Amino acid sequence: MRRIAVVLVLVLAVGCAGSKVSQSVGQPYKGPRVKSIAVSPGGGVLGDAVGVELFNKGFSVVDPGEAGRLLGRSDLSELEISSGPSLETLQEKGVEALLVVKVAIGVDGLPQNASVKLTSTRTQRVIAAISWQNGWGGQRGSIADRTMRKDVAAAAQEIVAGLLKTLR
Repeated sequence: MRRIAVVLVLVLAVGCAGSKVSQSVGQPYKGPRVKSIAVSPGGGVLGDAVGVELFNKGFSVVDPGEAGRLLGRSDLSELEISSGPSLETLQEKGVEALLVVKVAIGVDGLPQNASVKLTSTRTQRVIAAISWQNGWGGQRGSIADRTMRKDVAAAAQEIVAGLLKTLR
């Protein structure tokens, strides 16, 4: 009976995986302390949630709508908002970094995976990058799967924790 229980626990452990955060490897950011971050339009609900988490950690956050207004329009593509002139405009407005969040939403409405990039408006170089993937367990929609998957708020917390490792 004990062997069966051990085998069952091992099967369940192998059949499930928690969320993963991969971040840029290298030395932590050594430039001036980043205090003001603009969230790029187009990051969806996860971009907004990451902005809220950054605000909760003490950063000054410019929301996506205001970032678009600072640049003169709100329908900017990622290429346009990450371009030199846009980054220079944000820097002139006192913004020190631009956060770009791309997210894929799963069929259950939860984030499936995301990529996050923080770019300095001063140097126009990426200062932090995160790749995040949601957990899974068993068959899609099963109780095990729902238990392993993170909602938007939990994903944002994990992403910000990864960003802070690079920034501080």
